Amino acid sequence: MAIVSALVAVSLLAGAVQDIKENQISDYTWIPAILGAVIMTYDNLNNYIFLILKFAMITIILTVSYFFGGGIADMIGLAVLIIDDDPFAPIGTLVIFMALTVPYAAFKILIKKERKTMIPLKDFMKKKNAYPLKVYVDGKEEKLPKTADKAYQVLETLLKDNKEAVVEAETGLPAVVPMCIGYVINMMISFYVGKSWISILFNTLAR
Repeated sequence: MAIVSALVAVSLLAGAVQDIKENQISDYTWIPAILGAVIMTYDNLNNYIFLILKFAMITIILTVSYFFGGGIADMIGLAVLIIDDDPFAPIGTLVIFMALTVPYAAFKILIKKERKTMIPLKDFMKKKNAYPLKVYVDGKEEKLPKTADKAYQVLETLLKDNKEAVVEAETGLPAVVPMCIGYVINMMISFYVGKSWISILFNTLAR
């Protein structure tokens, strides 16, 4: 349903804007996507296998992301992609996501020669789109949680305690931004051609 896609797009767009401006995303941002999930579920109440697969994928994404690290907002953004009625929507979105992020990463590493940098804790907490890898307190490394949000909580505590600390960090594009761009582009292409462009591609390759 177009309304489901629109609600998901609203959440991703709002999340992308907040991620760029504030480096964090409000929980309220995901309300439209949750509403979209409710509509999608209601519309497919008789399609049990479809719903089971959808929610199983969402659960797997959140579980794997939690244990292997990453930002909570990034985990939610990735899970939100599954809500769309079109089973090919997540694939199309991730294809476009990779088309955006891989060249960006290559440009950053190979051309701009960007590397991990050491930033004083006070300066790091003011930076946008910088992500902590390690923290050194009084010259000794302290382990940071794999989940970015918990890592920031540790850094905030160190800052409040006036600890002399240095953060090893890297800069990058907030993941929700290319997710949003990928989803919107995928949605527009699918609406234009009347069906999922990924399904058309698969059918073409299968011939």
